[in-house]
Amino acid sequence: MFDLKKENVIDWTLAIDRHRDALLRMLAALLVLAGGGAVTMLPRGVRTEIYRVLRPAEAALRRLIVVVQDVQEIGPGSAKPRSVRDMPVKIPRPVSPRLPVFALFDTRKRFDFSCTPGVTRGNPNIRFFDGYDPVVVQKSAPSPGDPVNAERLCRRLQAFQRALENLPAQARRLGRWQRKRAAQRTESGKYFSPMRPGRPPGHRHRGKHPVDAVLRDCHALALYIREHPDHKPPRRPRDGSIHPPDT
Repeated sequence: MFDLKKENVIDWTLAIDRHRDALLRMLAALLVLAGGGAVTMLPRGVRTEIYRVLRPAEAALRRLIVVVQDVQEIGPGSAKPRSVRDMPVKIPRPVSPRLPVFALFDTRKRFDFSCTPGVTRGNPNIRFFDGYDPVVVQKSAPSPGDPVNAERLCRRLQAFQRALENLPAQARRLGRWQRKRAAQRTESGKYFSPMRPGRPPGHRHRGKHPVDAVLRDCHALALYIREHPDHKPPRRPRDGSIHPPDT
């Protein structure tokens, strides 16, 4: 992969293409496990194995979108406000199921370790002196073969695929989100960066899966391009493509 300490000039197009291709290969393997992403039930063990790869892959894709945004210079203020005459006329359309949308922002860390109200952690140990003890029915441990719902997982896979197939559109979408966050930011603490502080979601210190290496590289590239704006490449054509034109 990439060693930012040895690389003096980074080919950002090559970096984006290489990590995008790696994520596409992982997505293809996950879709095979998930039955093409169109199932409603999966064995518990299969769903757990998919989530082990999908969570860090989603975090890597978010960082790849940040890199694409900076490479294309799609900043928070790049879009021009439209006038009332330019606004399209909204025509009522039949209601259809909404397509899944990829989450551009990391889930924030939870620092409140108190118990959730209404959630019990085990049965109380109550004993009686008259010799009568209530029978407590112990729940059986979940089995890896138990069928569990997989609709939410399939929607996340579909959103991941749609975002991976069109990175420039996701970069423009991120710019719109940042403009909206900048306008709404108050002292209450609206975060502006799509990356949460510290380690990314799904990070494993000694992970040996290929997705762990991709996540480490994408996280390092996103931090590097934000901290070293002078190392950005020349501005590319704003035609929505990240690949240079063929000559």
